[in-house]
Amino acid sequence: MFSTICLLFFLGFLFWMNTSTRISWPDKNAVMASLAAKPLYSRLAAGALFLIATVLCVSLLGTGSGLFAAVVILMMAGSVSVLFFPFRYFGPAGVAILYLCGVTLELVIN
Repeated sequence: MFSTICLLFFLGFLFWMNTSTRISWPDKNAVMASLAAKPLYSRLAAGALFLIATVLCVSLLGTGSGLFAAVVILMMAGSVSVLFFPFRYFGPAGVAILYLCGVTLELVIN
């Protein structure tokens, strides 16, 4: 579940970064390019993903620790995307592989 929460925050942060005019993103796919043309839709999608991930955190951990964990995971997702995005270390396939590894580890440990 934590892997899914982290992925939702990461995708939400990417949708939010999509609205920035200071970031050059030459190889956007069709979905991100259409959302970049209408920044309100991209921000609404980011807000919806943030809200879903926060609700999942709160339902999993309780109110206080869930909200704290949501803020920490949001800061982590923002830091990771800002740090690694300009270098193009992880593409969509890399993120999918990391997510699948995280889900597999969660299922094996539990």
